[in-house]
Amino acid sequence: MIGMEAILALLGLGAVALLLVGVPYLLVSHARLRARVARLEAGLAAASAPEVADDVVPEAAVDVVPEVGLTGPWERPLPVGTAPESSTPPRAFVLRADRLATVLRWLRSNWALAVAGVSLALAGVFMVQYGVEQGLLTPFARVVGALLLGAVLIAAGEVIRRRHGDEGRAAGVPSVLSGAGIVTLFAGVLAARALYGLVGPGMALTGLVGVGGVAIVLGWFYGPALTALGLVGAGAAPFLVGGASDAAWLFYYYFAVIAGVGLAVDAQRRWAWISVLALAVSALGATLLYQGGAGALHYLGFWALAVPLAVLVPEGQLVPRHAGNSPLRRIVAGGEYPGFPVRLALAMVALASLAAINVTLETYDPLLVWLAVGLLAVMLAALVLGTTQAPGLEDAALIPALAALVLVALEALEHGPVWAGFQAAAERLPETPMPLAATLLMTGGAVASWLFHGRMRVAGTQVPVILWALAAAVTGPALALILELLWLPGGVIGSYAWALHLMALAGLMVWWATRAGGVEARLVAAIFAGAAIVLITLALFVMLSKAALTLALAVMVLATAAIDRRFDLPILGGLAQLGVAVIGYRLVIDPGPGWAVNEAGWADVLLAHGGPLVLLGVAWGVMAARAGGATRVVIESALWSIAAIFASVLLQRWLGKPGAMGHAGLGLMAVVWLATMMAQLYRLRPGGAVMRAIRMALAVVTGAVALVILVAQTVITNPLIPFMWRKELVIGPVILDSLAAAYLPVAAVLAAGAWKLRHLPRLLRAGFAVAASAYAAWYLGLEIRRLWQGRDLSVPGVSDGELYSYTLALIAVSVGLLVLALLRRSEMLRRLAMAGVALTVAKVFLIDMSGLAGLVRVASFLGLGLSLAGLAWLNARIAAHMGNADPR
Repeated sequence: MIGMEAILALLGLGAVALLLVGVPYLLVSHARLRARVARLEAGLAAASAPEVADDVVPEAAVDVVPEVGLTGPWERPLPVGTAPESSTPPRAFVLRADRLATVLRWLRSNWALAVAGVSLALAGVFMVQYGVEQGLLTPFARVVGALLLGAVLIAAGEVIRRRHGDEGRAAGVPSVLSGAGIVTLFAGVLAARALYGLVGPGMALTGLVGVGGVAIVLGWFYGPALTALGLVGAGAAPFLVGGASDAAWLFYYYFAVIAGVGLAVDAQRRWAWISVLALAVSALGATLLYQGGAGALHYLGFWALAVPLAVLVPEGQLVPRHAGNSPLRRIVAGGEYPGFPVRLALAMVALASLAAINVTLETYDPLLVWLAVGLLAVMLAALVLGTTQAPGLEDAALIPALAALVLVALEALEHGPVWAGFQAAAERLPETPMPLAATLLMTGGAVASWLFHGRMRVAGTQVPVILWALAAAVTGPALALILELLWLPGGVIGSYAWALHLMALAGLMVWWATRAGGVEARLVAAIFAGAAIVLITLALFVMLSKAALTLALAVMVLATAAIDRRFDLPILGGLAQLGVAVIGYRLVIDPGPGWAVNEAGWADVLLAHGGPLVLLGVAWGVMAARAGGATRVVIESALWSIAAIFASVLLQRWLGKPGAMGHAGLGLMAVVWLATMMAQLYRLRPGGAVMRAIRMALAVVTGAVALVILVAQTVITNPLIPFMWRKELVIGPVILDSLAAAYLPVAAVLAAGAWKLRHLPRLLRAGFAVAASAYAAWYLGLEIRRLWQGRDLSVPGVSDGELYSYTLALIAVSVGLLVLALLRRSEMLRRLAMAGVALTVAKVFLIDMSGLAGLVRVASFLGLGLSLAGLAWLNARIAAHMGNADPR
């Protein structure tokens, strides 16, 4: 019995092939032959007719060419004597306001006809469901009655069409009758199998194919109303008939037949919206079956049939030849929008990809996950290899490629069956074989990249070559990155084995980089070289320790700079910037300063911080030829930020754990974030609007983190004011103590920002300078108090010596500012120095004088007077030297 049903199924598939390929070919050939004969007859008639004016076209010459002749994928030929308006075929848009208005007008005028068609279709459905006269008929009689009713309706519609046509007085009537007959026939065949079990699956499929063939043939002669009614009715029939079936999977292929029927009809008539309706009805019906529990295996089989139908049938070609623009080419190079067949095919590819992802999210069977991956792989390979003559579909393969990456990521994030089985193998016994899931996925990624690379070699023109090269260089490495981050294969199959996987793919990229040639050979070589460097770096992530990994990243940046200089490949600069960003991430966040201060040894600290400083310094020198480029600017800013982080780590280690937890530790931690903020602000000079926005956002975030840390330092760990019961003590020797670690690095970073960030607004740079001065002054004041009070600065009162020390410090600072003003010829610094002198005078007369008496008072004011006189003389000389006649 099984063998007979298989034979019937093969016969059904053969009938499908005959209907979808043979019949359209015969009809189109016949139509073209008729058109050719008509043109010959018109030419003979024109030769024997009297001469007419040039602008007069004989009526016969306009009407003799039937509409069925085709000259392009979606273009009707113009009547003889009519000049074409454009050399490009018109685009077919389905969801247009004018078409919707036309449908609404037809429904307003023919609503009774539409209701009649629905009623007739429901009559056939209810016949097979309920029978006649309250179920007195046997199941066999009900099915036969439904089939006879369908045949009678089709015959009636055909008789009316042959006598009166499908337009004019009988407009729509033949279509309605025949459409209702088609729906009834579909319902009868389904009932014979699903409700009553009168036939097997093979016979049922053959019957459905036969009804579909009748619908195709009728659709070529009727208007679109028949086809639309037949499609909607056929799609709704399984759900209207109801009942239970032991072969529910058959309906998936039934819906695939519906899709083929609609597409085959529209391949001849070019209504466009019929194709959309056919695919929508079939996809919706199959999805409802899947949601109803009809099984995922054949659901994937439905999509495996629906996608080729959507690609091949509308164009009527066994090999895709979709002309026009592709979506990605439209985005990159401009031009017209993709044609209707392209949009139709891309939509089905996208829906099939989403269906594969959905199956993996809802199943606990590893086999179904692998079948979903297989569906995406088959679509990718078919679209890469089969669309070489279809420029409109040249980027369609990117959809299943992206879907495969998403599927692999979601399998890990949702703890799917394949991922769970792979992770469980980490506890396997030594003699058990190694799990192959990661290896199979990596092999699939490599094959996908190989397919894209092969397509790149035959692309020819510049834009496709670059796009295919990017696809080849991204697909495999992206899959490897997803596996490393979410699947953690190194912990299951071993770090060394996993690193070998990555290095093998990197070797493939290197091979392609060395064989780049033709159009944009240098750019293609840079793309594959960048992919190889990323994979090698990923292998280093797997194998090396934290310190060695950071050093390896710096080596990667230096190697990228050297390759750029040697082969003039500026596109690698983006890869170098990415490497610098990852180095910054490792030094700031993971493993961050906490690891460097509390866990790592001195060798690892020097390796992780000093090594990148040296290597990036060499890379900065290597890229001297690109002094104004973004990459060199990024490396230069990284040198400053890494140096600040390194100094912060060294100071925290010197202070020890108690100091790291107090005001010094918070200050040094703030230095890390401030340095990162300054680096992002420094990188604002080059780059486009998008990169500037990203860097500005990073600068705001890191600056906000630094501000929070500094506020906490001021409130919680202030040496002058105890926080609740906690008293902050100064640690270390005088001058080189925790106060210096807490405040001087912060002042230094802020001063560097005011000095180096010349492209920022002047007001912001002035704010950095004021903040740096404030922190330096705060440190100086606290250090003076530490000299007189010891480790505890929160003790009450101020001694005379401490008070006089503040005065001397103010005078010394003012002198220093005056000297700096002379060296830099800065009027602003000179005025700041004189403001310091005024502040010193105010302090002496308002504060110091009240605590002085006797010879101490005399000596103090004598010293102040001499100091002020000397400062006034120095200020006058400086003002005269700078050409300022008003030495205020």
